[in-house]
Formats: sequence, structure tokens, C-alpha cells
Amino acid sequence: MPALDIFIKLANASEVEMWEMFDFGHEVSRKELKETMSRFLKELDEDKLRMTVKLLRAVVR
Repeated sequence: MPALDIFIKLANASEVEMWEMFDFGHEVSRKELKETMSRFLKELDEDKLRMTVKLLRAVVR
């Protein structure tokens, strides 16, 4: 499956526009990135948390 198709499916499943997945905003420190990730994770319901784990697992492989 071509990478573009994967990104399109990922954006659709995440209910975001594809450009949002590549909008990194301003450069921040590692600490700030971890704090942001922690805030996001605290807000997720169980289904979205499971999806997040799957996505992270796929990205770090």
C-alpha cells in the first residue's frame, strides 16, 4: 500500500485533515513535547487510547 494511502486512511480514522498531521507548529523542547503528549493521553477515552498505542507502535517500528 503506498504511503499516501496510509496517510489518507490515518487522517480519516483520526478525523483530522491530512495537513494537520504535518503541522508541527513551532519547535519545542523534548520536555515540552512529552508534557503535550501527556496532556493528550489524559484526555483520551479508552478507544482513542488504544488507537493511539497502535499508531505509535506503527510509527516507531
